[in-house]
Amino acid sequence: MFEIIAFLVILFLFAVYCKKFKVHYSTLHTSFITNVDEARKVLIESDLLSRTIPNQRFKKCFQISNPFTNPNEKYRKEFVKVIQKTISFDDTKWRNFANIALEAVKNEKLLKTGSIELVPWIQKITLSITLRGYLGFDTNIYQVVGDIPKTINDLWTKSREYDNNKESIQQSISFLKRFFYNATLISQTKDNNTNVIKEMSKIAQKHLNDIQELPQSTSGLINSTADELKTPLNIVLPAYETMWRVLLYAILEIKVREILLSKNNLKRKNDKYFKNLNNSIDTFLKNPSHSTLKKNQLDLIVKETLRLYPATRHLYRMHDEKNYGIDVETIQRDPTVWGDDALCFKPERFENPNASSSPSYMPFSVGKIKCIAADKFAPTVAAILIATVLSSVDIVDVVENEAVEKYLKNPDLPFENSRLAFDKMIVNVTTR
Repeated sequence: MFEIIAFLVILFLFAVYCKKFKVHYSTLHTSFITNVDEARKVLIESDLLSRTIPNQRFKKCFQISNPFTNPNEKYRKEFVKVIQKTISFDDTKWRNFANIALEAVKNEKLLKTGSIELVPWIQKITLSITLRGYLGFDTNIYQVVGDIPKTINDLWTKSREYDNNKESIQQSISFLKRFFYNATLISQTKDNNTNVIKEMSKIAQKHLNDIQELPQSTSGLINSTADELKTPLNIVLPAYETMWRVLLYAILEIKVREILLSKNNLKRKNDKYFKNLNNSIDTFLKNPSHSTLKKNQLDLIVKETLRLYPATRHLYRMHDEKNYGIDVETIQRDPTVWGDDALCFKPERFENPNASSSPSYMPFSVGKIKCIAADKFAPTVAAILIATVLSSVDIVDVVENEAVEKYLKNPDLPFENSRLAFDKMIVNVTTR
């Protein structure tokens, strides 16, 4: 008995040591890194293959083949070239994107005053804006988007145990692919701008033979099919997935946090910062672009949201024949870098230009396979999403349930950063 207790104590002390000194620990054969220097070294030295091997579960589950799941370098270069072209928005395109976003938020199919589930509402708005504003889908997308976000969510969760969920995954992915193929065809017949999907289909056809001949030493990789290379999901998923999470956590911090504090007769510590937010939103929406964003309060809000709640909490790599998980969330919340208030949502910390250039700030990864939309496109889209929602609706209350119980008791807690954390959160909204 004494030996067992002693062993448990040693395990506990080792866990404390790992956390305190930021060494990496092993879970399911993956070493998780919380030291920023070691993390950056792994990411910078990683190649395309090192990223695609850990992502094979997404390839299997969503039946996709893009540079996140496919190690072919020629394919990646052409893929990136097309994406770079399609995300180079001029002022006219940004204004059009903002108008589509405002229309989506106010659309009767998406917005209902009264009690709503926050997460599905955020997801539907984000998906609709992504499909129309970026991919040029037809306006009737509002009518049919329905349960698509929920289906994507379920697939993402089930992908962790693919073999146990194979049958239901196959049914869901069939439904999802039918939806996007049909929506793409409708949009193309109406001469909308679906060039990005057309171009991806051409690239897939061009590289099909090369891609289906995997290089040596690619244990764990699965050959791509023609269908996987041409599916619209190759574009839809990366464009949509990050954005809905940024929008959700910005709304939680800006609107829901205020409600939680007021229920405890408390005021926001940086309340002055948010008093002029409406003016910043109005200014930005009159002339939405990345250059405008850089001078706007929304820029700091986007950066702080990505710091405190990175959309990708862990970046997985196979490096030197070992599996690594870069713990981005822990690195970006390190109090030795960000201060004693590292767990607080404090956009004004990015008024210091050194904050966004800090080695510990890596929401879009680092190195040669860093997200290509990181510098301009993604932050501007996030700002437009946040601005259009806040300019159109007001959250007036939070319905008490399990999803918010711990935050009602402790309104200063950082919100849990996970896919299902606020699935059942009900809020009361009213239009502005």
